[in-house]
Amino acid sequence: MTEEETEIWKGSHLFVEKFEAAMDDDFNTADAIASIFELVKYSNTKVNEECSSELLEQLFNRLEQLCDILGIILEKKEEILEEDIECLIAERQAARKDKNFARADEIREILLNKGIVLEDTREGVKWKRA
Repeated sequence: MTEEETEIWKGSHLFVEKFEAAMDDDFNTADAIASIFELVKYSNTKVNEECSSELLEQLFNRLEQLCDILGIILEKKEEILEEDIECLIAERQAARKDKNFARADEIREILLNKGIVLEDTREGVKWKRA
């Protein structure tokens, strides 16, 4: 890391101290969460294209550690639009009609990985977000 990156890293420790102080203050989660948001804001203003991946990884790990303590999940599943769901269901139905069950199962798995549960009924395929 460069000298500037080292200073950015050291500066991020302030937010860890704020987080720990808030948690030590009778588990003041509101202030603890505020310190996490301040760390994100600090990182967004200090990091630029020239920063090394090492610094980015360290800042993200620090953020992840603080969030883990509070049970905050950083990674979000990719959402899928209703039109895309309907298109995939139509493709799955066509695959089933053509007896291409491997492709139909693959589409079901794709949708399931995106949080969409399919239910085959007499009236047709129904879906819901899991």
